[in-house]
Amino acid sequence: MTDFLFVYGTLRSEEPQSMLLAGCGRRKATVRGTLWDLPAGYPALCLMGESTVHGELVEGVSETQLQVIDAYEGVAEGLFRRVRLPVDWGLQRTEAWVYVMDAPHHHGGRPITSGRWRRNRRR
Repeated sequence: MTDFLFVYGTLRSEEPQSMLLAGCGRRKATVRGTLWDLPAGYPALCLMGESTVHGELVEGVSETQLQVIDAYEGVAEGLFRRVRLPVDWGLQRTEAWVYVMDAPHHHGGRPITSGRWRRNRRR
């Protein structure tokens, strides 16, 4: 079975970890929430707030890929949670898995007002 996943950081197509989603289709998409830049060098999406967060809707994600990404995102350790959210792409909306963090400010995060994460933002 395959599914949709919304990615907004290190799993986007131009990032090295995109290989974890090899063979999947991608398109530009957005979700609602607040994007945070963490000192560890990756972003976090928090569901509090109504900003637009930009990323990619990844299509055709297998259960095996989701399990690998759960490990990569630290789901078992409680760093991120995988939840289903509405994702907008073009004039359409679908539900997709999204990795969210409940309190990114506790990890030293700072809000990204543009809703677009870029590697090395702090340098």
